[in-house]
Amino acid sequence: MSGEWLPALAKAASSEALLKEVYGDLAKPGVSQVGKALGTLIGLGNTILWPIQLLNEKARVALDANLERYREKLAAVDPEKIVPVPPEVGVPVVEKLSYVGDPDLRELYTTLLLKASASDTQSQAHPSFVNILNNLSPDEAQLLKFFSKHNQVPFAGGRFVDPAKNYWVQVIDLHFKLDADIKLAFPDNLIAYASNLEGLGLLKILRDVFMVPETIYEPLESELRLAFKDIPPPPNLPMFQTQRGKLEVTEFGRLFLQACLGT
Repeated sequence: MSGEWLPALAKAASSEALLKEVYGDLAKPGVSQVGKALGTLIGLGNTILWPIQLLNEKARVALDANLERYREKLAAVDPEKIVPVPPEVGVPVVEKLSYVGDPDLRELYTTLLLKASASDTQSQAHPSFVNILNNLSPDEAQLLKFFSKHNQVPFAGGRFVDPAKNYWVQVIDLHFKLDADIKLAFPDNLIAYASNLEGLGLLKILRDVFMVPETIYEPLESELRLAFKDIPPPPNLPMFQTQRGKLEVTEFGRLFLQACLGT
């Protein structure tokens, strides 16, 4: 795209015509709040391309859905509390709105943008939270819903051991149960997801600390023993042994969940 198009695109992206193109009726609840909150951001980053994206049916699907969800949330906020979104948070988030299609990720992005749009919650919207969102998969967004309800979660591990030599081979590291409403597209990646959430600073994986009462581990350990009952142990490692630990949401993780899930 040649440079002479940029001023025209910036003008189109910052006009009322853009909001009307997305929302139809400018008097629709929340539309004026969107203009107030995002007005200074429109035309920055890839938002300058929104007029072009709205001309393409496939490209506009995600943008329409994400901006509509944001409008619905913003409509419930007292208009007097709506403030311009800081560009440090707003620009990278609104750029994502043009192509994020997963509904769970959409909720995280639009909730963070909502928090940044109101005077009484703007302090919760830390710029680092955007980088975390950019490193989450849809399955991990599901897991965040789970951890927003469970600050601590017991897990069991399993290994074949030689007690005499204090030698072992770990065969499973983190075995824990999710709520029935948490549906993962790739459940075999659960351990990798937990490790990623730990790397992002949202979780602690504590392998030397367990929860009480200890009976909460019994179902997990029974499942592991049953799963490995008919698997031949490695040479010289005759015993199958379980370990106990817990997953714990960090203080930083709680702040993130409050900003992006409203919990």
